[in-house]
Amino acid sequence: MKIALAFVLLVGLVATGQEVRLEPASSAELGDWAQSLVPLRLRSTPAQDVTFDGPALALSQWGEVVLGTSRYTLLLGVRADGQADLWVDANRDRRISADELLVGVRGPGYVEWSVDLRSTPSGGAPFPYPLTVVWPEGRGYVYLLGGAPRRGTLVADGQIVTFVLVDGDLDGVYGTKGDFYAVDVDGDGTLHGDPDGHERFALAEGFTVGEKSYRLSQIDPGGAQVRLAPTGYVPPKPPLLPGYPAPELRFLTFPAGQPLALSDLRGKVVLVDFWATWCGPCMSELPFLLDLYAAHSARGFEIVGVSLDTSERDLRAVLAGRDIRWPVAFEGKSWDNSLAQLYRVYQIPTSYLLDRSGIIRYRDLHGEDLVRGVEELLSAPRGEEPRLPSPPVVIAGPPRPILEVHAPAEVGLTPGGALVVRLVNTAPYEAEEVRVSLTGLPTEVSAPSVEIASIPAFGEREARLVLVGTDALGVGFAATVAVVYHYCVADACFEIRDTAPVVFTVGGAPPPAGAFPLWWLVVALGVGVILAALLRGRVLAVVVVLLVGLAGASLVVGVLRGQATQAWRIGSVLCTSCVGIEEARSEAPTLSPAEREAIARFSRSAHLLVFHTPWCRSCPYAKALVAEAARANPRITYELVDADEERSRAERAGIIQSGKVVVPAVLVVETGQVLFGTTNLASRLAAALGEIR
Repeated sequence: MKIALAFVLLVGLVATGQEVRLEPASSAELGDWAQSLVPLRLRSTPAQDVTFDGPALALSQWGEVVLGTSRYTLLLGVRADGQADLWVDANRDRRISADELLVGVRGPGYVEWSVDLRSTPSGGAPFPYPLTVVWPEGRGYVYLLGGAPRRGTLVADGQIVTFVLVDGDLDGVYGTKGDFYAVDVDGDGTLHGDPDGHERFALAEGFTVGEKSYRLSQIDPGGAQVRLAPTGYVPPKPPLLPGYPAPELRFLTFPAGQPLALSDLRGKVVLVDFWATWCGPCMSELPFLLDLYAAHSARGFEIVGVSLDTSERDLRAVLAGRDIRWPVAFEGKSWDNSLAQLYRVYQIPTSYLLDRSGIIRYRDLHGEDLVRGVEELLSAPRGEEPRLPSPPVVIAGPPRPILEVHAPAEVGLTPGGALVVRLVNTAPYEAEEVRVSLTGLPTEVSAPSVEIASIPAFGEREARLVLVGTDALGVGFAATVAVVYHYCVADACFEIRDTAPVVFTVGGAPPPAGAFPLWWLVVALGVGVILAALLRGRVLAVVVVLLVGLAGASLVVGVLRGQATQAWRIGSVLCTSCVGIEEARSEAPTLSPAEREAIARFSRSAHLLVFHTPWCRSCPYAKALVAEAARANPRITYELVDADEERSRAERAGIIQSGKVVVPAVLVVETGQVLFGTTNLASRLAAALGEIR
């Protein structure tokens, strides 16, 4: 019967161009990997005109969810008694009524709501879109949890296998950047679709079942079906699961340069640890690993460290300063490390504990769990495999891009010209080691890459890419802006790569879209003067009236634009004590003995810029605290910057967040790090000073 069904499906696929029909599926049934987690910034005003027919609120914060062409307004309201409620304009009539209040579930430190929306993708049929909204209490953002997975079956190399498509970027359109799919390539009935799973694929990746390889050739925006096409042989991804052999690693140890292979360590219990000196969680765990190695290395326990560092100097300093004696692999390529790519490492620290035969037995063990795992494998008789543990529960969602890349679609080539790329952090995490470059340039053209140390949460930075060698170029060309960075969430760090297309044209840059042409006013006035010279009597009076009316209208427009600009400047400053990020601080700042000692020990020099505004209620506290730190250590100097009056400096410093200046903010000039708000500001400032090298 199964063979007959496979034959029927195979004939159907060939007849329809290998079309796979998809139906809605539940992430609860598929697993946590089938949903994504995306942060959504809340604002003090809605993105579109919406009326609210509800109770009086002590705090109102607005957000917008865009699913295809449908825009849903969210209102997060906190009542005077502290109760948090969420309303969703589900019918999109721009009127939030009482019956659009969602029922929330409170957890430790968060409130969660579920809502069923509907996506209307261009080019596809509308479809239901279940969504969960999670608010970490007291924060100015929420998390959206969803993905609307779609499931179907396909025939590949004569086998019936399961296929799942996920809207990974939560935009309500399948086939866009950030989406992914999973295929049960090994036919075991379980989809391993975790971010590093061997059955998870980016849309551009192919997959192999048996001896046949396939790729996606078409994706319906509404998720109703996909089409597959044969492709050249794609090597299967090795499983990185307990019970499977660990992929072979071959490298030169750092700094000795001795060749070593993972297979050379057969007979030992091995911890393969992916880490970096810039990774805070990795360095926090290092003392524990040193103690573990000292206690068990004589019994046959070994650690292989794979460093994702780029700085050889930093790595040498840590290896020597901490007296690390286990072998370390180092390529200086960060996330492009070939060993990390082989193991599909998407976050660090990541570790695999292998038995004496080189079989993966545990993943990502820490603390006492790691001690017990090492002792269990060391105590097992040689040749006897210990019982495998239950698969660990994997946190939902792949790593998400947090930087929006804004590059002009078209740029004119001029002598000494440059491309300005604006990077906007849309998440509550800091983007670190950001590298911006241009790829796909003609051979005679070059553009040095730009490196940005960090972009703070909800902050902005600009990268200026200067093109060299365009003077003699007579034609335009297309290129790609490439952005690479990493960010850390709790005890995990992620690498992200993003791109944006750009076209360079010969001559000056085109005028910005929607620019207001002023030449017509000059032409109109000129024509009016000529007519006035030629005409007489009543007709002349009419022309004069028209000219006076035109001039008056221009003056009115100018005045209104000036008032609008002033209102925009006032409204474009976001005070952290005004939108629920933190309370106003009226008390005098004090440094604890430990904080004062840490700041006094600071032996280098530091210059701080304190961004504030006159109406910010917590800015006086920040200014006074920085002044106190400067009194504690004369090597610390500071400058007060009115972010409203000196907006350009605020923009360069990354204080702008979606058009708003967030204050108070303290910029450490030497590192570019920005400290927002006043919560634990003294301890954060001491830590930031310690990062100055």
